[in-house]
Amino acid sequence: MTQDKPYAIGIDLGGTKIIAAIVDQNGCILSQANAPTQKEDEADAVILRIGDLVQSVLADSGVGLAQIRGIGIATAGIIDTHRHMVIFASNLNWSDVAIGDRLHERFGVPVQLINDANAAAVAEWAFGSASGTDDLIYVTVSTGVGAGIISGGRLITGIGDSAGEFGHISLDPEGPLCACGNRGCLENYVSGLALAKMAQEQLQSGTASSLRTCTTGELSRITAKEIGEQAQSGDALSIDLLRQAGYYLGVGLTNLIHLFNPQVIVFGGGVMNNGQILLEEAQRVIRQRCISRMASQATIQLSTMGAEAGVLGAAGMYFPAARKKVAV
Repeated sequence: MTQDKPYAIGIDLGGTKIIAAIVDQNGCILSQANAPTQKEDEADAVILRIGDLVQSVLADSGVGLAQIRGIGIATAGIIDTHRHMVIFASNLNWSDVAIGDRLHERFGVPVQLINDANAAAVAEWAFGSASGTDDLIYVTVSTGVGAGIISGGRLITGIGDSAGEFGHISLDPEGPLCACGNRGCLENYVSGLALAKMAQEQLQSGTASSLRTCTTGELSRITAKEIGEQAQSGDALSIDLLRQAGYYLGVGLTNLIHLFNPQVIVFGGGVMNNGQILLEEAQRVIRQRCISRMASQATIQLSTMGAEAGVLGAAGMYFPAARKKVAV
């Protein structure tokens, strides 16, 4: 790797939105752009959209490709880092998509893939408030649910780069069928999609809620964002939904604490933007269920990176601050 190239490009490929950014080795963003994922489109169209965002941030920043060390892509699902492929991503409806090769063909720079929760964990670890912490779990609650796990100073990726699928631990073996093929997955109770679905079902059954009026009766427009906002305004249904999600999240987190004994748990993802009720309930469940000493050793905090965590971690793989923590 040529060390005199001072920038990298980070891509955060989510189920609803794509973010692209040019990042320097200190974790500073020079230029950023985003676009809807439009996952109903074919993968080729989404990859073309990603490439156009890369072109946009390059033009906006004035940085040339000759100054770019590489492109890092943070995405949910099962990935193959050696073949630069998304093997399976339920939030995108993708199977065996060679996104890395496609972007390399267009831009001629190295391309690396990393799980989105792992990328956010790397960002917090390399550039954020958790730097210097060797036992850290980053939990993202967004369209889906995932975790990036750093234990003993190393990112845990597993043999197939798929460790940290926190959203697919099963809480109820007879629960609802998940897109992954399992039943009763945490993601079915906590994710932004799950919250929206539960709200719509409640409203269709006649439950009173300000969610009905804030979306002018169009229930398909309800998202976790509206639920969080209405909960802050005192809407009983929204509060109940977040408390229920917080309960299940707390059960899942208790398992993580017992498995990894972390020093810090960092929360990020869009659902957490208005997720204080959810987080408070999760903390209550942890206090109730977790081995007390292990619970007391884990500091729980919100991400300092916000929506940029994914792009910072993805780009950060090309810089020493992150490379010493994850092999690329």
